Amino acid sequence: MRDLLKSTSPGMRFLTAIFNLIMANLFFMVTCIPIITIGPALTSLYKITFEILDGEEVFLLSDYFGTFFKNFKKTFILWIPMLLMSLVMSYSVFLVWAGLEGTSFWMMIPPLLVLFIIFSVGAYAFPLLSQCYDPLKVVIKNAFLLAIAHLPTTIFIFIVHAGLAGLLIAFDAVSVTLLSIMVFIGFALTALLCSVFLRKIFLPYLPKEEDEEDDI
Repeated sequence: MRDLLKSTSPGMRFLTAIFNLIMANLFFMVTCIPIITIGPALTSLYKITFEILDGEEVFLLSDYFGTFFKNFKKTFILWIPMLLMSLVMSYSVFLVWAGLEGTSFWMMIPPLLVLFIIFSVGAYAFPLLSQCYDPLKVVIKNAFLLAIAHLPTTIFIFIVHAGLAGLLIAFDAVSVTLLSIMVFIGFALTALLCSVFLRKIFLPYLPKEEDEEDDI
């Protein structure tokens, strides 16, 4: 059956990639319904987008949910503290913005900086977890170092996500249109865009297939 579904034509590869993105987007939204599982869902989504970019054959159910459950403990432990810290820092920014803790813009910088650091670590850590099986401490350390070493890419990924979030909460016609796109394929497309840059960064550090075969 798998051989029947294979095709080398560019058109079929493109349509297959679109289908995989749509389905991965659906799986992502379903597995994100309990907010506490967004971390495992992100890792699974990046597993699919990396496979698409690498030209690998994607088996949606086994690849997505296999990654989801295999990395659940690590990604859950990583996501929950990040979520809680982000909520606290966001509330601090809100208090300053509302004038309850003063009106100085400079008071917003510390919590905003912490938010950026949290985002930066997550932007690299979850994709890394989809590609390697290092201990969580090692992944967090590597994610932090990569975020600093590739700061322009980190800023670009941040702008993409911040821009999308800003448009979604604008509550206008653009928000409605964007929300429709996100529900259909947008989350997967965003991950795919980020994966284009992250793949180039990760490639020198990931084990080669020959090395994996030798280990086996």
